[in-house]
Parts: sequence; C-alpha cells; structure tokens
Amino acid sequence: MTVRGEPEICQWPSEFREAYQVAKEAKNSINRDKSVLILAPKKEFFPLISAKLSELDVPFTCQDNLLSEQINKRMNAVKHFISWIINPSNSFLTRLIIEELINTGIAKVTGARKNGRCSPKTIENRIAEEKEIAMLWELVDRNNGLYKVINTIETKNKTLVRIREGLFSLLNSYNNNPGEFFNQLSIVSGIWKDPSYFANDMTSVVELLQTKRPMGTSSVQLMTMRKAKGLEADIVIIVGLENDIMPNPYSDIVEDARLFYVSMTRAIEKVFLFYSNRRPSNISYGKFKIPKERSVFLDIISR
Repeated sequence: MTVRGEPEICQWPSEFREAYQVAKEAKNSINRDKSVLILAPKKEFFPLISAKLSELDVPFTCQDNLLSEQINKRMNAVKHFISWIINPSNSFLTRLIIEELINTGIAKVTGARKNGRCSPKTIENRIAEEKEIAMLWELVDRNNGLYKVINTIETKNKTLVRIREGLFSLLNSYNNNPGEFFNQLSIVSGIWKDPSYFANDMTSVVELLQTKRPMGTSSVQLMTMRKAKGLEADIVIIVGLENDIMPNPYSDIVEDARLFYVSMTRAIEKVFLFYSNRRPSNISYGKFKIPKERSVFLDIISR
C-alpha cells in the first residue's frame, strides 16, 4: 500500500495545540465522509487527544484504557487500600496491604547500596524481617484476624511497628477526618511522591469520566502505532514524532523505522505527521528539552 498524496509534516508549539489540530483535522475529515485513523507511539497520548476530540464533538473509538499506565497502577493500589479499609478484619486484604507497604510504603526496607544494589547486610535484614512478619499468620484464627494480631502483638521489629502505625493512621483518618485521608494514604503507601500529585491523578480520572462520546457511527479510531498493522483509513494522523519518542532512544531504531513506515502506509489518501516543541516528561523518553527535536524519520522524508 502507498499513500496517494504527499505526507504533510506539521510542527506545533505545544502538545495542547497538537491535540487540538488532531481533533480539528479529524472533524473536517469525517464531515467529508472520510475515515480517520489517529496513531500515537504510546497510549499516554490518549487522554489529551480524546479530550480535544470530545470538545469538538468528534465521535471516536479507542480500544485502550485512556488513562496512562502509571495512573492505572496507582489507581489499582488505591483500590486495594480502600478495599482493606472497608473490611480491615479481612486477613487476606491485610496481607496484600502489608506487602504493598513493605515494597513501596513507609515500611520499605532500605539500606546501603553499591552499584545500585542492596548490600548483603540489607538483604539479610530484609529476609529476617519478612520471616518475622510471615510468622504472624500462625497467630491468625477465626477469632483473631491479621490486623488484630498486628495491633496486639508485642514486638521490637521496626518494620512491623511502622506497618502498625501506618495502618492505624489510615483507618483513623478515614473514619474521623476524610479530608486528611488521601494525605495519609500518600505518606503511608508511597503511591504518590507528594500528596499534591493525587490531585493530578484525580483530574485525569475526572476528565476521562466527563469525556463525551457523541452518538452516531464513529469513523475515527484512536490507537497506538503497534496496533495499526492491517488497518487502513482515508486519513491517517500520526502524533509524537520527536526524536526522543519516535524513534525511542532505548529501542531498536530499525524496528522503530519499520513501525513508522507501516503506520504511514495505513493512509489511503493523506497522512499528517505531527510533532511538538513541548512534551510532558511522563511521555518523552529523553531529557527535558525545549524546543524538542523532530524525529530523524521526518528529516529523511523531507530529503
């Protein structure tokens, strides 16, 4: 398959302007009864693009979860903590939360590192503490759940003490001061580096819930470049064509070149190639830089 028209390469001052132009071009195309395929290097592009499509009342479909992988991971962790708080007597949920706290939260075992690795002494201490915590299961029975055991047992294990204090602060804030709960959850669980980051996650979730999907048959598809193989559309719009995204500096440039070529050749009539001067750090792979360099693949096309 070959593209009938010349590719149109467009540079935009920001990711917001790029997303708006994607939506505007998509709307113009479907008004002319053209099918549209919007392709991105990864799904972290989706929330902003979907929001702009909704603003312009452009009907679209997207098979992927519109939230980023990082937000999904944090939201899943939040669900685990909420499930436990609703039912703290559930020993299985309590154990899940304890493991979460040991791995990422206030009870995380730290120690001296050399060449990015924990020292043998740190590993030894970690194993000893986990064995002691695991032994708590022997005290669990029909009348004594794991959380009750943790609260009543006498121990000098610093990790276990921190777990006990953390679980108590979560339950106490949830029951007595809901406004403080997510601040405590951030401190105790390590889900967010800073409690203020919670607001960013919630904004993304709310925006997704408020995203309108206009009624009618959609002729606009939003997906990652890797999922476009075998598909075609009259108009193809590819975004994120910067040097630290496509090609990905940590992957095989030959493979990325193939991916880019396959994505371009999904277009029957016209392909738009968009890149931005600015991109959030959670989307770019390289160092933060303004203006961003456009993809070397675009330089090859231009020549």
